[in-house]
Amino acid sequence: MEHVDEKIIKQREMMEEFEKQRFDKDNIEKENQSSIFDGQIEIHKIPVSFAERSLLDDRIAIWMPEDFKELTQEEINAVYLLGNKPDVVYGNAYLNLSLGFHYTDNEVPNEYMGDFVKIARMILEKSGPKVTVYSEKVRKTGHHTVSSLELVSHTITDTIYNVMFYSSLNGKVLIGFLNFNYRYLDRYKKIAKEMLESFRFIEDSRKEEEG
Repeated sequence: MEHVDEKIIKQREMMEEFEKQRFDKDNIEKENQSSIFDGQIEIHKIPVSFAERSLLDDRIAIWMPEDFKELTQEEINAVYLLGNKPDVVYGNAYLNLSLGFHYTDNEVPNEYMGDFVKIARMILEKSGPKVTVYSEKVRKTGHHTVSSLELVSHTITDTIYNVMFYSSLNGKVLIGFLNFNYRYLDRYKKIAKEMLESFRFIEDSRKEEEG
């Protein structure tokens, strides 16, 4: 019995040491040298495979973990308790990372999306002290303008890091988001950045091929 107890204690110590190594600064720095575009990376010592996936009836594409699955409406309702729920959310059981989209009825042409982010920022900052915007960016991807905000929001129990991005799909605003718990910022920020960089409109590729 004493031998069994020692074995259990040893296993527990090994698990605790592994958990420390997963979130160790040196390990995170090493993992951050890899890219999701390599196909497979480690996130806190967990191998994760990434690939591009077509979404919204093959109108957009973005790189994400291959095992990301679409949440059910019941799961979305349970996580997003307030209004303006996303239409679709993707995630898995072991990563503290979510990707989602909300296709609005707001009609804003592509050429005005660079200015739209300023309105979005103003609305978010006026929503209360629980939101702090850190950066605002605008870039071109193909024939489309994609603007983005990086911000921190707060729930009752957690601090959440959000990457919100905005574009015009068929003349209406498409809002995308990537979010994760702020405590994982050192590892997840680069991943979210690369996922955002990979976001594109499939019609742009078709136009290039036709051209």
